[in-house]
Amino acid sequence: MAYIQPGQAPPTKGKGSQLSSKMSLFVEEYMIDLNASEAVLRAGYKTKTPNRLGTELLRHPLVSAAISKKKEARSGRLELTADYVLTKLVDIVEKSEDNPTAALRGLELLGKHLGLYRDRQEISGPDGGAIEMEQKAEKNAADFTSKLSRLARRSGEGEVIKFPISGGKGKT
Repeated sequence: MAYIQPGQAPPTKGKGSQLSSKMSLFVEEYMIDLNASEAVLRAGYKTKTPNRLGTELLRHPLVSAAISKKKEARSGRLELTADYVLTKLVDIVEKSEDNPTAALRGLELLGKHLGLYRDRQEISGPDGGAIEMEQKAEKNAADFTSKLSRLARRSGEGEVIKFPISGGKGKT
């Protein structure tokens, strides 16, 4: 295998300008189950580290281009598009009157596609800005100190010394 640096274009003629027979076989084997290390072994490479060689082959510009071309051709043959999947989901939902579980699952998937459900919750401060953690920490420290002072006064011990604020600008 001609060694090509990542990001470097393959040569246009001579060694490394075309896939070798083993590389072509690797591409064919890889398309079976999309498992690079197994494809390395099935393609006939003699190596003790099929994982590493598989990764190197997948990074090779000619191999990755050949795999992309094969995947594109496969998806064209299968006519597998987002529209197809959504149409099938709608059909399942409409035809599953006797199977409410299938209908609910189909509706759930359609809702996720439309973005009706939030998988993550965004937490932000006022007006969508950042949360001011320093202000919260100062307030929490002040509340804690005042509670300690109250307890100390009750037991006759006096006041609690306030902790300095970080950054050396603290008050005592």
